Amino acid sequence: MNRREFFAVGTAGAATLFSARGFAALSAAPAASPSIPPLLFGVDYYPDQTPEHLWEEDAAAMAAAGVTNVRIAEFAWGLMEPSEGAYDFRWLDRAVAILHAHNIGCILGTPSAAPPPWLSQKYPEVLMVNEHGVTLAPGTRRFTCPTNTTYRRLSVNIATEMAKHFASTPGIIGWQIDNELTLGDSARCYCRSCREGFQQWLRKRYPSLDAINQTWGTVFWSNTYTDFSQIPVPLPSGAPPNPGFALDYYRYQSDANASFLEEQLTVLRRLCPQHFITTNNAGLVDNLNLRDLYRNLDFASADNYPSFFAIILADSGASLPPEAIAALTSLGHDTARGLKDGKPFFIMEEQSGKSGQPFFSPQPEPGQLRLWSYQAVAHGAFGINYFRWDTAVFGAEEYWHGLLRHDRSHSPGFDEIVQTMRELKSLGPEALHAPYDAQLGLILDLSSDWALTFQPGQPKLKYLSELTSWYGSLAATGRGVDILEGTEDLSRYKAIFAPLLYVVSAQQAERIRAYVQGGGLFFAGFRLGVKDERSRIVETPLPGLLRDVMGVELYDYQPIYAETQNVKFTGALAAADAPVHLWADILIPKEADVLATYTGGANPGKAAITANSFGKGKAFYLGAHLEGPELARVLLTLLASHNVPRAFEAPAGVEISSRNANGNRWTYFLNHNSEPQTVPLKESYQDAFDSSAVSGTLTLPAYGVRVLKSKARG
Repeated sequence: MNRREFFAVGTAGAATLFSARGFAALSAAPAASPSIPPLLFGVDYYPDQTPEHLWEEDAAAMAAAGVTNVRIAEFAWGLMEPSEGAYDFRWLDRAVAILHAHNIGCILGTPSAAPPPWLSQKYPEVLMVNEHGVTLAPGTRRFTCPTNTTYRRLSVNIATEMAKHFASTPGIIGWQIDNELTLGDSARCYCRSCREGFQQWLRKRYPSLDAINQTWGTVFWSNTYTDFSQIPVPLPSGAPPNPGFALDYYRYQSDANASFLEEQLTVLRRLCPQHFITTNNAGLVDNLNLRDLYRNLDFASADNYPSFFAIILADSGASLPPEAIAALTSLGHDTARGLKDGKPFFIMEEQSGKSGQPFFSPQPEPGQLRLWSYQAVAHGAFGINYFRWDTAVFGAEEYWHGLLRHDRSHSPGFDEIVQTMRELKSLGPEALHAPYDAQLGLILDLSSDWALTFQPGQPKLKYLSELTSWYGSLAATGRGVDILEGTEDLSRYKAIFAPLLYVVSAQQAERIRAYVQGGGLFFAGFRLGVKDERSRIVETPLPGLLRDVMGVELYDYQPIYAETQNVKFTGALAAADAPVHLWADILIPKEADVLATYTGGANPGKAAITANSFGKGKAFYLGAHLEGPELARVLLTLLASHNVPRAFEAPAGVEISSRNANGNRWTYFLNHNSEPQTVPLKESYQDAFDSSAVSGTLTLPAYGVRVLKSKARG
């Protein structure tokens, strides 16, 4: 998945949305604990792309601007190892020394995302094969196979030599392994090395070949395997692949990338125990299990380019209100925070101006760069690096504007970024490392996502589109959303939401059952519990393992194409009938109450939305696919009727979220509109910067931000 595809996925879902301390010590010595980094507000810098006579000038200007750190060298393999086994770090030593002299710390990037030409020429077997069976050509980045033993060896070698050389270098504070493993043009590799690796992966996860045949149902289409060497990779064939086989291959590729990273991590931990270690990825991407990728890293890092959505919208002819685009960006932040179970995360790349490769994104409006930075912090970021310091005058990212323009003059957003860094530093470590206040949980299940990729049931039905639509509805509550797997202890949340939970594991079912029995509110969408973990359709009435919790059985399910189908609401949901698109689960209540029924079509009067009391809690089944405004109305109405109202009554496009620590609460008010907005306040606050009293109402200018402090609520 490339950047454009990533933003396109999010936009498709959003189309249905509801509408000051000293820093000298930073580079003089490593952090006391690699898991708790110092305050980081910096830039991404490329001395490898910048004439050396400008390095001193750059470092002095960065220091004057308040930059505390840089990320460097993640694409500089060719300079560090110009031929195999011949390492040259002299240029990087000089760059680090200059930066250190100006009290700027360095995060070193291992360069395995972009190997030099000598490597692919000498070892062509390292090249990735895409999903069409085409071998990628070298010359850009992310064109190599993560399973290839030669590429792994060479990647570990350069990481090892870097770690040995820089382990005790003053000014080095941390590491980024690779760069954006999730955002290549090809999401997965299908080469011979991957086929052999997949076969070995299967040997470890299944007791026998017979077990694989039984699980996948290979008797279908005469695909029974009699030797592990017969098992292929899911390249194009005469028909769609076996769904269990394809799902396992996606899992294998995810594991392969995690183990690729882990090999470098092992070296860095051994040689540089005093440095923090992370890697970066962009927002909501789903080709890898990012929880596995980040499991042993110190914190998650994310990349953030909000104005990219404008390119996709212009291309599609669609339009989105400010609150929808804001929700997409927030979902990316909440996803990053969820990768380490709510631990604060870092923005490794933050938009600093017009951005792009073949196309420019729009120039951010005055105030938006500050707004987007605060939005990240509001959702749990502890620091931000802006991409990039200076704008490249050559290469594929000449359109990616930094704090300096091509002529090295200040960009339009330079002063705004300097102001923002100064303000955020003044918030201090307590605020920036405070836990995010999330009262709602949204399940992102990769097995369901991947299984629906092979068998969506209706061509326009997309897992991430449905997820973003539900998230946009929940964002309007102002109660904070955690992104979950559904296998965690769910008891801390007021409500749990599971759109398109197509695959339900036994562990998920038990967690959800215990949660509802204990008094929780559980909301599920259509296609619930259709498959087990191996992508086999369950052999019990749907919704399978959650049938008792939901209090319904499915009479039938119906993909919606051109036919007219509507739902009629009753009781607390009473309102005008709403159209149903894409999908309808037709429900038979067993114990559940009916909140909406179908009209028209083949099933008039049958249940579309139900509510079931189960133990001390309640489970809601939304069997009908509703468009964003109606979905939001249904979810917000049901939450309010069960004592979970909106936390704030705010105008559309005003986002509010909070972080709590040590009895203190920081509430962030963010106006994503181009016009001023007023928010009524339910309590009294202090301004987080000047301690002035704030109560009654709060007026936010266009793209304005306020951070208000109060005592944390119990």
